[in-house]
Amino acid sequence: MAVIITGSNTPTAGGITYGDGTTYANTAAGSSGQFLQSNGSSAPTWAAAPSANSQEFTSSGTWTKPSGATFVMVEAWAAGGGGGSGRRGASSTTRYSGSGGGGGAYVQRLFLASELTSTVTVTVGAGGTAGAAVTVNDTDGNAGGAGGNTTFGSYLTSYGGGAGLAGGTAAIAGGAGGGVLSVSSTTSGGAPNSTTTTSSPIVYGQFGGASSVSQANGQASGWGGGAGGGGSRANEAAGGCSFQGGAGGGGGGGIDNVNTTAAGGAGGSNTGTSGGGGAAGSAPATSTSAGNNGTAGSGRQGGGGGSSGGSTSGVGGTGGAGGLASGGGAGGCSVNGSNSGAGGAGGNGLCRVYTW
Repeated sequence: MAVIITGSNTPTAGGITYGDGTTYANTAAGSSGQFLQSNGSSAPTWAAAPSANSQEFTSSGTWTKPSGATFVMVEAWAAGGGGGSGRRGASSTTRYSGSGGGGGAYVQRLFLASELTSTVTVTVGAGGTAGAAVTVNDTDGNAGGAGGNTTFGSYLTSYGGGAGLAGGTAAIAGGAGGGVLSVSSTTSGGAPNSTTTTSSPIVYGQFGGASSVSQANGQASGWGGGAGGGGSRANEAAGGCSFQGGAGGGGGGGIDNVNTTAAGGAGGSNTGTSGGGGAAGSAPATSTSAGNNGTAGSGRQGGGGGSSGGSTSGVGGTGGAGGLASGGGAGGCSVNGSNSGAGGAGGNGLCRVYTW
């Protein structure tokens, strides 16, 4: 026996039959992709299906909470520090390169959407400035600038990497990595971290920024930033690595008191404990050659350090710029009459927001 539905055996195409307590009725046809939403004892309605949403901030801006959101996950990378420049000094004196900048930390947090305001200000950290080349005889280099913090309102902060130091007449450490709880000090990584530093590789747990060591490879971290390679008079000092944070920049090349020139150190990466990032500038070919520049880091890699200039003339090599959240490479030193190498700028931070 046929059932008469609201006076017709021909319901609306795409509609759904439901009971209203007295008889049967039909909904209108929904749009493609919609689902039928219950309204208790009232007529059901068609509604848009919830969808995931992601936004990436490469510069500062405002995040607006999508309607219907239940969860929000935020990832933030702070900026890397800039590399320091090398010393310009007399022949047969020890001249140190600058040191590499430290990497910025990585943080993430899952929120209930109801915990967040309808709009949130996002501040993306700017990479630290590069230490300028030295143009005056018998003058120490210039330090780089610290990397800026990346923040998601007051809800989440990722701390920037430390500045690479200026090359002089004594050994220097690299810029320390930013931590998930604090910025770095001059050579100690941001909290939480170990206060012990040695020339052997140390990984600073999952969250602490890596600390740095004079004239040695930068140390590594898990989510904190890797440390920059230390300023050198002869040996190459690579930047420290970080699994999730920014890597450290490589140290530059120095010249010792018997006028032996040196290559720079490679930038850090996200594998291993040090190196693997931007390539280092190789040692000058002759006593009068200019130094070779470090290359920029790609992705989350530190910039490579520039080599020293030639032993009797030749400008120092320039440090490579840091990649995302990573430290810039250091500049190499030079002899009087030739400019030292400038450091490389630190890489900018980033913020990603996922909603569903």
